[in-house]
Amino acid sequence: MFENKLRGKILVIFSDPGGAKPCLSIFEDFNKLNLKIISDRKYSFYNDFKSTVEVLKNDIEISTLIDEFDPDVLFTGTSYTSDLERKAISYAKKNGVFTISFVDHWTSISNRFLNPDGLNFPDEIWVLDERAKHIAILEKIVKEKLFIVGNPYHIWLKKWKPKVERKDFFNSLKLDETKKMILFAPDPLSNVNGIEKFGFDEYIASKEIVKCVKETNDDFKQTYHFLIKMHPNQCVEELARIFEANDNFTILPLDVNTNECIYFSDIVMGFFSSFLMEADVMNKPIIRFLINELKNDPFLGLNVGVKTNGESLVNNIKKFK
Repeated sequence: MFENKLRGKILVIFSDPGGAKPCLSIFEDFNKLNLKIISDRKYSFYNDFKSTVEVLKNDIEISTLIDEFDPDVLFTGTSYTSDLERKAISYAKKNGVFTISFVDHWTSISNRFLNPDGLNFPDEIWVLDERAKHIAILEKIVKEKLFIVGNPYHIWLKKWKPKVERKDFFNSLKLDETKKMILFAPDPLSNVNGIEKFGFDEYIASKEIVKCVKETNDDFKQTYHFLIKMHPNQCVEELARIFEANDNFTILPLDVNTNECIYFSDIVMGFFSSFLMEADVMNKPIIRFLINELKNDPFLGLNVGVKTNGESLVNNIKKFK
C-alpha cells in the first residue's frame, strides 16, 4: 500500500516521538536518493533505523526546505506540541505538493491540524484502525481523506531485538538488575487539560503512586523498583520532584533507549500512551494506572493491560510473577 501512494521525491517531517517512529518505519527501505527526513528534535532511537534524520536548524524556515527539495509528496507526523508539521502542510498545499499525515493515536485527531486561522487538513490522513477513523469522522473530517493503515512501527518492532544484555543495561544506569523493574511512562496529560478531560493528570497520578509505595511493607520495597520514563513534551523538572525523594524511584535519562527500557522491564505502566501499545507488542505485562473510571477512555475496546487505581495498584503488581 505504502509504495502505491509514495512515489517520486518525498519529504518527511515530524516532531513528536509518537509520529517519528511510524514515519521512520514506513521509509526504512525507500530509495534514499529521493527521500529527505526532517525533524526539529533529536532522539536516541534514530540510531535504530536505517534512514538519516536531519535536525532542523533554528534559522531555517520550513518553506525554504520545501522549496529547495521540491518534493512530490510531503509526509508528516501529527504532533500536538509543535507546529512544525502544520506549517509544512500549509505551505506544501499552497504550492501544489500532495500531502499525507499519519495520526499515531485515537485522541484529538482533528486538533492536530488546527492552525491560528482554523483547521487545515492534508490531502490524506492515515489512521490506526476503524475506531480512529470513526472518531475522525465524528470530529468532522471527511471520510474520503481517511485511510486505515495500522501502525507500521509495531510491525517493525516485532522484529527488534536489543544489542545489550539485561545486566549490562541496568549496570549502565547504576541499578540493581536483580530487582523487579516497573517502567512507568507518565503521559503528559497536563498538555491536553487532563484534569478537565480525564479527572487527573500525570502530576496527580504520580503523587498517588508515590503515596502507594510509601505505604507498602519493606518486602515490597526491597523487591520492586520503579523506572520513570519522562515524555519529552512535559515539564521534566517539575514532575521529577515528585519522585526524587523516594529511593524506590529512578528518573531515567531522556536519551535512554526506549525499546531497551520496555524489553528489560518486568512490568510497564502508564495511562493512554502509545508506549503501552509498544509494550503490548513486546508481550510485556501492562498496568494502566487510572485515578477514576473513564467514559472517554482512549483505549476503549483495545484490551491492553490491567486497569488499576491507588487502592489496587500494589496487589495488581504482585499478581505478575
